Amino acid sequence: MQLILGHAHLSTTEIYLVPDKDEVIAGVLAHHKRTAEQGENPVPPPPAPGYDSQVLSVLFGRTL
Repeated sequence: MQLILGHAHLSTTEIYLVPDKDEVIAGVLAHHKRTAEQGENPVPPPPAPGYDSQVLSVLFGRTL
């Protein structure tokens, strides 16, 4: 990231690691809105290519 942004020092890049308060609040509100729209039993998205859905189910404690 440092190279892509052209920063001479890594410490300059680190300012992008901490979200500001408004970003956190917006993220939480968006999460709650999505959760309310999905109801009590949300359907998890399909796994990304290369991941075994059965392994992920065991890892996250979901039933198959």
